[in-house]
Amino acid sequence: MKKIGILVKKEMTEILRDKKTLIMMLVMPMILYPAMLIGVSFGVTMLMESQTEESQIVGYSLENEAYMEPIKALYEKEKEELESEITFQGADQSNEEAVRQEADVWVSFTEKEGNIQIQVDYTSTNMDSNYAEDTMQELAELYRDEIMARNLEKKGLTEDFLYPVEYEAVDSVSESESVGMYYGGTIGMVLISMIMLGAFYPAVDVTTGEKERGTLETLLTLPVTNFQMIMSKFIAVSIVACVTATVSLLAIGGSVLFLMLGVPEDMTSEVTQFPLETILSSIPVLLFALIATALFVTALSMCFCVFAKSSKEANNYMTPIMLVIMIVSMVGMIPTIELNYTYAIIPIVNVSLLIKQVLSQHLDLSLALITVGVNLGYSVLTIWILAKMYDSEDIMFSDGFRSFRLFQKRSDIKKGTIPATGDVVICLVVVFMLMVYIGSIFSVRDVFVGTIVTQLIILTTPLLLTWYMKTDKKELFSLKAPKRYMIPASAFLYIGCFLLELVVVYGLTKVFPQSTENINMAFDEIMNHSFLAVVFVVAVMPAIGEELLFRGLTFGSLNSKYKAVWAILVSSLVFGLYHGSVVKLLPTSMLGACFAYIVYKGGSIYITMSLHFLNNFISVVSMKKPELIEKISPVLVKEELSSIEIIAMTTIGVIALIAGLLLIKNKKNVEVGNKVLTE
Repeated sequence: MKKIGILVKKEMTEILRDKKTLIMMLVMPMILYPAMLIGVSFGVTMLMESQTEESQIVGYSLENEAYMEPIKALYEKEKEELESEITFQGADQSNEEAVRQEADVWVSFTEKEGNIQIQVDYTSTNMDSNYAEDTMQELAELYRDEIMARNLEKKGLTEDFLYPVEYEAVDSVSESESVGMYYGGTIGMVLISMIMLGAFYPAVDVTTGEKERGTLETLLTLPVTNFQMIMSKFIAVSIVACVTATVSLLAIGGSVLFLMLGVPEDMTSEVTQFPLETILSSIPVLLFALIATALFVTALSMCFCVFAKSSKEANNYMTPIMLVIMIVSMVGMIPTIELNYTYAIIPIVNVSLLIKQVLSQHLDLSLALITVGVNLGYSVLTIWILAKMYDSEDIMFSDGFRSFRLFQKRSDIKKGTIPATGDVVICLVVVFMLMVYIGSIFSVRDVFVGTIVTQLIILTTPLLLTWYMKTDKKELFSLKAPKRYMIPASAFLYIGCFLLELVVVYGLTKVFPQSTENINMAFDEIMNHSFLAVVFVVAVMPAIGEELLFRGLTFGSLNSKYKAVWAILVSSLVFGLYHGSVVKLLPTSMLGACFAYIVYKGGSIYITMSLHFLNNFISVVSMKKPELIEKISPVLVKEELSSIEIIAMTTIGVIALIAGLLLIKNKKNVEVGNKVLTE
């Protein structure tokens, strides 16, 4: 710890020498938030005042003077209540066109079946025109009420005759709650952005800056471990990011206090009714959440900066990351999205929604704790990834592109090259983007066609990548005959995983019923097609494409560079994430881990392709022909499971997994690809 402390002091000294860091850490928050809040408050106030101070012109034809006279009289009578300044300007045929051009609105009258119809032509993009239209609408309603009152009086009736039912809605949300909700999303986005900016400059300095100054090699020769060096840099950058978060939070509180206490009463508007007491009481929660976010953002920034050889290059790497984080943080500005147990596990999103929840005075402490814990967990994971990067000479002492062999000319790539980790990441990102921007477009029009397009994207992208890199597809994708003993072992492993997966899915459907309904709706649209067509699209295509992408490219590349356990965990997690559902994430990741382990031990992807087909085929049959599944195994189609059934499925699943593992363990030497792994 003493060495880490010394290194932290050294890193902080170098960081604080940079004036840009001090500006982003202290000056920017103290200026930005007062300017933003006070500017918005006064802007709204001045906007409201401009509505009453400026006069709008209402034009009409003099032929309709008889209709306009009572409206003009009403305006003079109700002028103070309307809080508007209107000038009525009549026109004859000689100057009608000129008046129309000058007027903010043009009013015309027609009489049909004894009723007066008032038409107001206005320009929705013009503010004055909108104000004038609003005033005319109020005057028309007053005119209507006046005529109605006279008609009722002639009939000896009262207004109660027309309105026998009175309706009143009372908003249970206080004004401060409403304002907190209004501000929450915006402030969350700004806070997260400031944390990102606070971490950005020092992250570049302690990583890329070391390369530029030529001090990285010297630092690595010191009697300190890589872990100590990484932690010292991480702690130093985190301190800056956390200070930025704290100063930003205090700046918001101070700005709001100024608005509440320093603005004259006649200049305030409803937007200044900020929940100050709520913010002050929730500062510990907000501070812990922001610090946890700062730690995650710090580690993430350092991971990307490591690849760069210059500050300019680091800026190029970080710019899209900053944009993504800013866009994701905007989710708090969507009124219909609130923090729940699903969003609480998504980084950046959870903090943005938590800030909105706090400001709207609806803090759920359990969700706040999950948000803090999840972000701390992501921070630890990202630090581990950072440590792996510092262990790699290709990353630390390269030009930033050696970990991305895709950046090389195909003619310079050696035959049999295995895609690097960076190449795999690029491939996965490309697949995801194509799924979003192409697959989803087809899915909106036809879910079945969209599914076909998506599966084609998943299949062709890794094949194109490996073609470009001259990869030995047989080795990378494990396109080999399976070992005999792996067939029964894989069967037991799949049965065990399948039963445990059912139990997990059943539990998740009870927790997230809405997500389950959305999945079923998509499946229902696909199931409208013929049985063979559905089997091909849902079972055959994923069994080939997804296995090549996740068990072939992703697992194969990671397994060639890292320990098998990490390759299995990462590839299975990515497999689960690509299914895009909180209900599917855990069970799909479990199945992905099972398949990756089978490929790892058996050296063949053909087994997992068969099991993947079988797994999806069972789903198709259960949807298309539930009566058949019910005859074979009723538990697969039951909506409700008893405690005994859950215990039985769990027990059988565990026994099957153990049986599969024992079958594999009996083999001392298992050939995997070109390796021989000794148990």
